[in-house]
Amino acid sequence: MSNETIYEDLLELTIRLAKERRVEALLVHVLDAALRLSRAEGAAIFTLDRLARHLHRVCFNYRGITSANHSDARISIYDKSLAPNLRDPATFAVSTATLVGVADIDNAPGFDFGVIRESDKAINFRTRSVTILPLTVDGEETIGVLQLVNLPDKAGGFAGTLPKPVIHPMQGLASHAAAAIRNARLFEENQSLIRQLGRMNEELQQENTRLMSKAAASKSKKPKDLIGDSTPMEKVFDLIERAAGSSIPILLRGETGTGKEMMANYIHLSSSRSGNAFVAQNCAALPESLLESELFGYIKGAFTGALANKPGLVHEAHGGTLFLDEVGDMPPGLQAKVLRLLQEGEVRRVGSTKTELVDVRIVAATNVNLEEKMERGEFRKDLYYRLNVFPIVVPPLRERPSDIPRLIDHFLTEAIGGCGDRPELTGEALDTLLRWSYPGNVRELKNILERAALLANRGQPIGREHLPVEITGFRDEEARHALPTHIPDGDLKSIVGQYEALVIEAKLREANWNQSHAARNLKVSRRTMVEKLNRYSIRRPGAADAPTSKE
Repeated sequence: MSNETIYEDLLELTIRLAKERRVEALLVHVLDAALRLSRAEGAAIFTLDRLARHLHRVCFNYRGITSANHSDARISIYDKSLAPNLRDPATFAVSTATLVGVADIDNAPGFDFGVIRESDKAINFRTRSVTILPLTVDGEETIGVLQLVNLPDKAGGFAGTLPKPVIHPMQGLASHAAAAIRNARLFEENQSLIRQLGRMNEELQQENTRLMSKAAASKSKKPKDLIGDSTPMEKVFDLIERAAGSSIPILLRGETGTGKEMMANYIHLSSSRSGNAFVAQNCAALPESLLESELFGYIKGAFTGALANKPGLVHEAHGGTLFLDEVGDMPPGLQAKVLRLLQEGEVRRVGSTKTELVDVRIVAATNVNLEEKMERGEFRKDLYYRLNVFPIVVPPLRERPSDIPRLIDHFLTEAIGGCGDRPELTGEALDTLLRWSYPGNVRELKNILERAALLANRGQPIGREHLPVEITGFRDEEARHALPTHIPDGDLKSIVGQYEALVIEAKLREANWNQSHAARNLKVSRRTMVEKLNRYSIRRPGAADAPTSKE
């Protein structure tokens, strides 16, 4: 082969390698060019793995049969002692970055050709001579080797090595091939990363859409009467969202009328149990015997009138949520059975000797101090600790005044039931409603507005005269007892006493004349509060003239 032909082949290969981005096709081009230049009977390319521990045969062409698939043929770079395996000609070439040429492998001391002979058996081939060129990028990084087998000798046989005029061109071919292989692999890795990034972006968008849908669905499940975006209510909703996904018991605590049952329903709708029943029972509404049969059911003949088996509310709530309202007033005899339901998921119908397994999530509510009831022996401590796993305190309306305007708007719209225009409030009526302390909480506000909507004439706004007298009286009394604009005459003790009396009365009005609440707000004992009420003759408007220590 003339030098002109050699360089034409190298130029054609260089152009092909510059255009090709697919590693498999690029490897085939390299082997074809190597076989033409060397006139070898076969050629193979081995590349290092990422850890540089093995050489893997990634492409070969023996007797015109080409395969560019990754094969199981591999050569260990290190021996069992973790020293470089320099007895194998391929690992010697890649480790030292030098060309290896063996004209006759049957008579070549120093090298171990066991791997080559094993490969020959697999493809029914016989290797007589081998030349191995390292695939080195920029003279620094060796990524593998190009192996040529059975090169022709001068006699026309296959026991030869590369002629000197062909060594330099073949080394140039190996260098071009190494750079092209590395670049093609980098390109494929970049494309793979781009695809992976695209998939991750799609998954992220899907997850974002799912979370937004879940949030929207959760928001849409909120009962329509559950209104509030004040800070205390946002904290309650956050706790509900955190606990709704589990099945742990939840204890709702708060004053009467704060909407604890609606909160329990919201917990149910926000949970995975929302597809099943939400069942509520007021534990203070029935005597013990009736409450037990209502909760746990009974069997035929259990008592007079039990004509057939009847499931209880726990059976109706199977897979769903059972709401026990006013749980602090549950009869002591039933508390042990509810405890067993919480601990074991077992119930026994009235009159039955068999236990049944049910799957219910318990949400309980109370407006009494369970800790005090425990101290008096009226509430089981073990039941308290089982119910109080995740307590949520529902704030009273007076602690979230920013929600009052929205509640007023909602209840007035609800009061007309879609018939006619919604009545408006005068400025004085609205100001009066905003100043009231609402001892009955949201339920009291709803009742006030429903009554006012009925008292007001159609088409006329709701005024102060349509509100309960205790609210409007509070406003008038408050105006009459405002702090004076000048300091009164007298000694310091009497002046301070006048201001103290005004402050105490103002705090009593804020607490709706609840002496215990006012004492806590002023950070004094209730005994001190009673003494000062007697000292300053402070009493609730309309009460008896004589001061009293009772609320």
